[in-house]
Amino acid sequence: MKKSALISAVLLFITILVGVLGTYSIMIALPLIGEELHLNPVEQGAIMSVYFLGFAIFTIPGGIIADKRGSKQIIVISVVLWAILTALTGAVTSFAALLVVRFLLGVIDAPLMPAMYKAIAERTPANIRTTTISIVSSAEPIGSGLAPFLVAPLIAILGWQEATFVTASIGLLLVPILLIFLPRPFVMEQPSSSDSSSTSKSNPIPLLSLLRNIDLWKLTGMLSGINIVMIGCMTWVPTYLTTEKHLAITESGLYASLPLLISMLGYLVGGWLYDRYFYQKFRTLVIPSILVSAIFLTLMILTDDVNLFMLFESISLFFLSLTTQPIIGLTMRLIPSDAMGTATGILLTGGKLASIFTPIAMGAFIQAYSYQAGFSLLLVGAGISFVSSILIHFKRSE
Repeated sequence: MKKSALISAVLLFITILVGVLGTYSIMIALPLIGEELHLNPVEQGAIMSVYFLGFAIFTIPGGIIADKRGSKQIIVISVVLWAILTALTGAVTSFAALLVVRFLLGVIDAPLMPAMYKAIAERTPANIRTTTISIVSSAEPIGSGLAPFLVAPLIAILGWQEATFVTASIGLLLVPILLIFLPRPFVMEQPSSSDSSSTSKSNPIPLLSLLRNIDLWKLTGMLSGINIVMIGCMTWVPTYLTTEKHLAITESGLYASLPLLISMLGYLVGGWLYDRYFYQKFRTLVIPSILVSAIFLTLMILTDDVNLFMLFESISLFFLSLTTQPIIGLTMRLIPSDAMGTATGILLTGGKLASIFTPIAMGAFIQAYSYQAGFSLLLVGAGISFVSSILIHFKRSE
């Protein structure tokens, strides 16, 4: 790996990690927030869903802006605004104000991930691009897994509001580091003529053409299904362990961290397998992985034992995570780097739209029926991802 690509990967990894710690602190604190503001499960789910609503609405515009303004500028601005709004999250004192701040936080976060993917596409050679993305993206499950060890004790000692101030401060410290050390782009490659229609750098792909790309929508469907499972587990497993299994908030956070840390291995292994062995055989990797994930997800829902619940969840998320980076890798294979921000904006918008409804829908089922009924909705996500993967067909010559 070239030195500039390595530096870029490390800095982007840290940026995502800090962002996830801030986001996951709200998930850990959700029972405390619900108790303090007297919220029912649907309202607690809305706190998470409204963030994804803002994210989904502005992800495609954010990707377009990243393509036009440059990935580095968008990343830096997003981190600054993220820190400000994260601090405001801890300062609000009402449910309505919390919803507004969470929505704005989603709006600010929206351009960040398309800019991240564009930054990787511009700074990484094609033969290691998916592996690099998997390493950088693994910051999300790593951050989710570390959050209970780092954020849960912080919340227990300082309170959930003060914990948000700490994470916001860390975000602000990242800004000058990104400005000084994030390298300039050095790769502006186009995919080969066999991967997509011939598109020159001087004739970038317009948004309408990307919206008409059926392959991109199939990949978006896959990512949407994956997000339903991931967000559902991240949002409601800690609360389930706290309210139903009567674990302390620090203990439930530690339990919930294990599957997320294991899913990190799935991110890394999936990206490496795709680059090394499955570059021409996308479906061969992803379809069996989704099926195995669905089987263990079903076992997780059916068991009442906490240890088995966490074991089955860990195995399910590992196999599901094997598919995430190949989705991004195939997108980068089909779309030129000068349109990567917009393309990944479309991809992530579909994923986040699924995330909008998952916390609220699960909260409604939990309130009306049981946690088991709420977790059963995760199988819908696995089904969407499986059907979308079946519909993806690429010739071997690609």
